[in-house]
Amino acid sequence: MPIAGAHGRTSEPPESSSPESSRLTREQVVDRIIQINPTATTEFLGAFQERELGKYLDHLVAASGPRGRHARWERPADSPAILGREASE
Repeated sequence: MPIAGAHGRTSEPPESSSPESSRLTREQVVDRIIQINPTATTEFLGAFQERELGKYLDHLVAASGPRGRHARWERPADSPAILGREASE
């Protein structure tokens, strides 16, 4: 059974044929990220891999929900708590 993520995203592998596991294209993920975070640009987001973009979208969706006792988001184990990037010039 897939675990629903951000508006149609799923944690189920892409090979799944389940109707609930519809996958978003890279462009759809970028568009949804920009809808939630308008300061992000397509150029900036282009530097990230699809998996990273998906994790970021899932995080944005979780963070945009109401806060309270039932609001939860687990950072994936393979995702560092702190990271930095240098701007390419």
